Amino acid sequence: MAKAEEAADEAPKAKGGSKLMLILMIVIIVLLLAAVGVGAMLLLKKPAAESANAAATTEQTTEGHANGDQKAGDSEKHGAPITVSLGQPITVNLAEPNDAKLLQVELDLITYDPDAEAMVKTNRAEIINNIMLVLSDVNAAKLRTRQGKEDLQKQLKEAVNAVLEKRSGKKDEIDDVYFTKLLMQ
Repeated sequence: MAKAEEAADEAPKAKGGSKLMLILMIVIIVLLLAAVGVGAMLLLKKPAAESANAAATTEQTTEGHANGDQKAGDSEKHGAPITVSLGQPITVNLAEPNDAKLLQVELDLITYDPDAEAMVKTNRAEIINNIMLVLSDVNAAKLRTRQGKEDLQKQLKEAVNAVLEKRSGKKDEIDDVYFTKLLMQ
């Protein structure tokens, strides 16, 4: 009879243990769902805040345009910039007296006008010719400095814009000229 009493005592313990496990599993599931919900809310709320900031920026820009605060040159610069690569590197012999004999550059042109991209491709030969004329007069010692590179960028921009203005009548189609490769030997 003692054995029957011990078996009876163990049965309720096992039943109570399974209830405890069930309660623990429910609590863990609820906590996981809460964590996922909070994480999702934070992730979804963040882009909304960014879009609100973008809307505020757009509103400020629109107000600036309405008040006449816009610069005269910025009127045509809408949208993302368009990068026009001239393709292969341009290599020229440098004029004497330079310690370097060759200059090789690879350029990207930046514009905001899709028509300018087509004009650059159409007039590529003349643009490269004018770039070569500018590059052949470069002083290698000056080009080693940051200021020398920036001055050369301005000269190249003017040379490209001169071709585009001559062919299309539009001024300042190219906004920037960037070196993607610059090598002197």
